[in-house]
Amino acid sequence: MIRQVAETSIFGRAVKNGLIDVETINIRDFSANKHNRVDDYPYGGGAGMVIEAEPVFRAIKEAKKRTGEETRVVYLTPQAKVLTQTKVEELAKEESLILLCGHYEGIDERVLQEEVTDYISIGDYVLTGGELGALVLMDAVSRFVPGVLSNDESSQFESLQDNLLEYPHYTRPESWHDKKVPEVLLCGDHKKINKWRFDESVKRTSERRPDLMKDFYNIHVASFGSDECLDKAGKFAEIISRYGNLLDYNRAKLQKERRRFGSDDLLVLFTDSKEDKAELMETVLRNLKGCDSPAFLVDISGTAELREDRITEMLEAKKLCCKKEFLFCIDDDIDAMENTALEIRKLITGAGK
Repeated sequence: MIRQVAETSIFGRAVKNGLIDVETINIRDFSANKHNRVDDYPYGGGAGMVIEAEPVFRAIKEAKKRTGEETRVVYLTPQAKVLTQTKVEELAKEESLILLCGHYEGIDERVLQEEVTDYISIGDYVLTGGELGALVLMDAVSRFVPGVLSNDESSQFESLQDNLLEYPHYTRPESWHDKKVPEVLLCGDHKKINKWRFDESVKRTSERRPDLMKDFYNIHVASFGSDECLDKAGKFAEIISRYGNLLDYNRAKLQKERRRFGSDDLLVLFTDSKEDKAELMETVLRNLKGCDSPAFLVDISGTAELREDRITEMLEAKKLCCKKEFLFCIDDDIDAMENTALEIRKLITGAGK
């Protein structure tokens, strides 16, 4: 089944072009039974059969010979958290993945405890085997592999990337069955179009998937540092959210403005200054006030004196709450910023408000 799907459509083209490599391993090939049997009756009785630990263990070890001993092993099972876009993006950073597909009543728990690093479900329902779940994960992860999609933005920003469903789409003709394309999409004003798309995404998510709204935040990236830092902060705002808002706190006018953040707002303080961060942030935070709004500090200077305790104290005084991991000291390259944006999304996804 895996092979058949891996040779078709966009995924198949990626395999053919050498962008993705797919290998399948049959657990039966590692059976010690002359009939290649890998299942047995469950201890304690009950319906169905259970896959034995040893052939699964041998199959995983064989896979790791090809991919490396530290390769993450993902078990597809309904007894797990449901797959999210953030999890997909995290797994896409891996060089290789081993996907373990269960059958029957499941797999002996002992080998799962010993070898599995990630448990993933594709939904709250039961299938006859894990292959379909593996295919869903493979397709989702492949979208983040450079060159698989013709438009890189298609994978970076789409439904669920901001924990929002995507806005409605329209194409020609302008009028169909007496239904017209919204006027704002014809006006040519990109600022108005982006606002309409954002509002429609929030509206659609609230109506169709209200459960996602608990993980949605308006993201604000406040830059204080050099002009180059402002450019990098702008890029970071684009990476972390389609609707990221950039604030230039080098501007005296902005520093004087009173600004309140709500529980739906998330603040990222972005700097490359080599000066004492605590002193700089006193200026930035002077007229800011939160409402238990999550806050993070991203430092790309490499040599700054951070005074983490003092910064934490200042943020909390402003009702800007710090996660345990709120400080990121990174290089200023795109890969580092993408990884940091992913880490922040992971920290806020599922954390609630």
